[in-house]
Amino acid sequence: MRHSTSAAVGEARRFAHRLAEQAADRDRERRFPHAEIDEMRTTGLLALRVPSEHGGGGGSIADVVRVVEALAEADASIAQMYITHTYGVELLNEIEADPDVRNDFYRRLTEDGLFIGNGYTERGTRTIFDFNTRLTPDPRGGWRMNGTKFYGTGSVGGDVIYASGKVEGGGIEGTGDSRRDLGEVCMVFLERDAPGLTIHDDWDGMGQRTTSSGTIELRDVRVPDDRCFSTQGFDSPESLFSLLGQAGFAAVFVGIARGALTEGLTYARERARVWPHAGVERATDDPYVLAHAGHMQAQVSAAGAMLERACGSIDAAEREPAARRRAIASVHVSEAKALATEVALEVSEGIFQICGAGATVARYGMDRFWRDARTLTLHDPVDYKYRLVGEWTLNGADPEVTSYT
Repeated sequence: MRHSTSAAVGEARRFAHRLAEQAADRDRERRFPHAEIDEMRTTGLLALRVPSEHGGGGGSIADVVRVVEALAEADASIAQMYITHTYGVELLNEIEADPDVRNDFYRRLTEDGLFIGNGYTERGTRTIFDFNTRLTPDPRGGWRMNGTKFYGTGSVGGDVIYASGKVEGGGIEGTGDSRRDLGEVCMVFLERDAPGLTIHDDWDGMGQRTTSSGTIELRDVRVPDDRCFSTQGFDSPESLFSLLGQAGFAAVFVGIARGALTEGLTYARERARVWPHAGVERATDDPYVLAHAGHMQAQVSAAGAMLERACGSIDAAEREPAARRRAIASVHVSEAKALATEVALEVSEGIFQICGAGATVARYGMDRFWRDARTLTLHDPVDYKYRLVGEWTLNGADPEVTSYT
């Protein structure tokens, strides 16, 4: 039975309330949230995008986005890992796969709380769409995978990891009726304990500290043929795959801004001292503090409203797939993501204006909001979101369907 949006978001908010309790400590210690991921396995959120006929939540993409926002308000790292996990579920939903293989993954998601890590990206290539990782045919059947991945978000806690690789030998596997074209680049699903797969928890970025977004080594890893999947078709005019991630990241930014403002307001109410020139008894009556608080609240409200509009457009495109609906959704998501980027950065820095120097003390961990925002908003350049919207607005050009639009 499909979970309602309110039920999924309600569960996410209850879970997020518990996440918030030690979020600053986890960030300070760079501690991967193993216990928290295990708890998330019991919430049903990991199977939200699994079709209801397979025992999952049957949730929409917009449902996922709203869940991400709720999680990010408490812990942006766990919210990011939830996005990359859901990418993996969406891959399972859209790829051409043996039904038994797909159904087994669905079972593990719904019954076991399977958590999926990310091994898509690499460093040292000309662009993010270039890969040095190679898949070569194994004479005994299947493939062998060799390469080094980076930004392996969630990999330390992943039961399964999806990874991309360039296919050697034309991408053709099998003979006779079993021949299939995997394309130039394909996606594979690897078990966490596969021989030759090594995960290094070496992510040392200033933000998103507990995402394990570090290195994954692949040394002659054997990949069964039924775990190798073509990515052809993900750039079709109706595909919503990329919008899941783009809207999801926008939701993280909105959540960061909302969480930062909440903590900033609490600190201002409970701890901030009055500036002697203000002529008031409480810091919360200072006219400049009030103005800053009001401005930041307006920013957060605007970003949240833009994200909700984008969710509505995604819903429309998901209900009735069409290139035009997908184009509108892409524009609305880009607008929301661009605004949310700026709001997350401004609010997470602006809270110190109403809190004062005491809020910079390490034990409060309030700097994590800005560090998380600044780190994750570099995922893809916000300038290209404005360019996309400008092309639509000025020239009536539909956005190109790519992994980032």
